[in-house]
Amino acid sequence: MSTKPKVSVIIPTMNDGKNLIHAIESVFLQTYKDYEIIVIDDGSTDDTKNILSSYIDMNKIKYIYQNNSGVGNARSNGVNISRGEYVAYLDSDDQWIDNEKLAKQVEFLDSNIDYVLVGTGVVNVDLDGVEINRYLMTENDEFIRRKILRINTFVNSSVLFRRSSYDKVGSSGSILEDYDLWLKLGTVGKLKNLPIYAVKFLVNFLGHGALNKKDRLNENLKLSQKYKNIYPGYTRAFLLGYFKICFYPLFKLLPLRIKGILIKLHKKL
Repeated sequence: MSTKPKVSVIIPTMNDGKNLIHAIESVFLQTYKDYEIIVIDDGSTDDTKNILSSYIDMNKIKYIYQNNSGVGNARSNGVNISRGEYVAYLDSDDQWIDNEKLAKQVEFLDSNIDYVLVGTGVVNVDLDGVEINRYLMTENDEFIRRKILRINTFVNSSVLFRRSSYDKVGSSGSILEDYDLWLKLGTVGKLKNLPIYAVKFLVNFLGHGALNKKDRLNENLKLSQKYKNIYPGYTRAFLLGYFKICFYPLFKLLPLRIKGILIKLHKKL
């Protein structure tokens, strides 16, 4: 392994030590080994650091503690101290389930210098680890651009992007900082999703993202307006975004399985 890793894996966490171990282990299982793991602890008050102590002692991970600055800030801090040519995001409650994920993505970016970001498909699970649904994301750059104003076309824990491109566009202050980043990166290069199910994504309808869902849906509308002169389909994106804001109170009342079906249909829009 080179002194400077090819890939930097950024894992933000907060009071999630049990799940965090599984996330880290899923990185260790990758066949591609030229990486560093940076865990950004956003103010955990549980035993997260103790759980990670053996990894820290063996220099298997780099552990950074910050004081409740938010997950977006945690990711930005992780990127800022990273040394890799490419950056991968992995949330602490998610896992990589394709051991070839990094190898396939690194090979793609190495071979396609006009691309700045590559993601994958996803398997969504509930809090008990039971599969809710699975789907592949839109693959082709042209079709991603047609959809990206109305729907996030990337799974956060699946992405690998060029650090040099990130440095060009900068981080985001949006509450949808990951979505904003994909939109920014699309202004300096092409976007891609590989047709593989590489991520197990925990869907928690009681989590932070769900608790401020109305604010996030409103922010989605703001982002579509911000980038309306760069990506096509603003009118459709605005109408769909407004519909989602109106429909969300009903959506919250639906059974989990129905929510899963609607989410999958939503990704196909």
